[in-house]
Amino acid sequence: MRKVLLIAMIPILGACFKKEIPVEKPVSGATTTQVELGGNYANQIYYDLETNTMIRQNNREVWDLAFEAGDNGFHILLNESRIMAAALSAETDINALTSDAGLTYTWDLHTGNLDSTAIGDWQSLGKVYTIDLGTALTGANLGKKKLKVISVSTAEYQIQFADLASSSIQTFTIPKSTTAGFTYFSMTGSGSVIDIEPNKETWDLIFTAYCHVFDEHTPYSVVGVLSNRYGVKVQEVTVPFADLNHSDIVESAFEDRINVIGYDWKTYDFDNGTYLVSSNRTFVVKTILGRYYKLRFVDYYDVNGVKGAPKFELQELIP
Repeated sequence: MRKVLLIAMIPILGACFKKEIPVEKPVSGATTTQVELGGNYANQIYYDLETNTMIRQNNREVWDLAFEAGDNGFHILLNESRIMAAALSAETDINALTSDAGLTYTWDLHTGNLDSTAIGDWQSLGKVYTIDLGTALTGANLGKKKLKVISVSTAEYQIQFADLASSSIQTFTIPKSTTAGFTYFSMTGSGSVIDIEPNKETWDLIFTAYCHVFDEHTPYSVVGVLSNRYGVKVQEVTVPFADLNHSDIVESAFEDRINVIGYDWKTYDFDNGTYLVSSNRTFVVKTILGRYYKLRFVDYYDVNGVKGAPKFELQELIP
């Protein structure tokens, strides 16, 4: 059975406005930028550090699955911003599956490891999956689907899907993107490809809600920053942001996992009902173009005191 940590919703639904919290004075030479995720953290924002600009944004509710591009790509991601989950059935015929009774749901691992996805290596299994569509921005449950991936080639995927108890099966051909890391797909109605991710060589970070899984079985909805898995690397350093120079970078300390920055640069103060930002935490990002930037967060509220607006300082580290 699927288990969800209900307390995860408390910091998301509560405390829209903050009490007065001191914000540190900006460091000389650094650029201060703010992005706004919107009500219920609706936006997913792709960001480029070299130009210090938002490349694209989308509503996180509009897609369900992401299909890996590339000639040899076969991995399939769930929309983790909605805490989606998948369960493997024993059925090979999609019409034979009408219930998820007795099935165990799992989630994509928050580190971004493509070998640790909920759907996994569907090619070797040939089975039908049940897909829990997670929750809408309103908190409503979006229901369940069933999915069978028929095939994959260098150019496209063939899939079947339907509502869990339905015998009305949809068949769809999903083309692999030639520029992005994934092709995004919605199982609403008869299905549709959704234009989400920009060219994978044009962005470094994505600001988004996503699912952090504790103890391999407890999904927790968090809001933070993930990095572009196709070339961006990140490390957290102990040198204070103001003092950090290019010479302090340790190349071997960079990590490939996409959640090095993650969500815990802020904490929730239950006594005061506010988020507190840990501005003493500093990250170094090696961008998609191989340049180095230091980054730290200084606020989580917009000028009106509404949460979900990460403000950060950014400065290039030049030898």
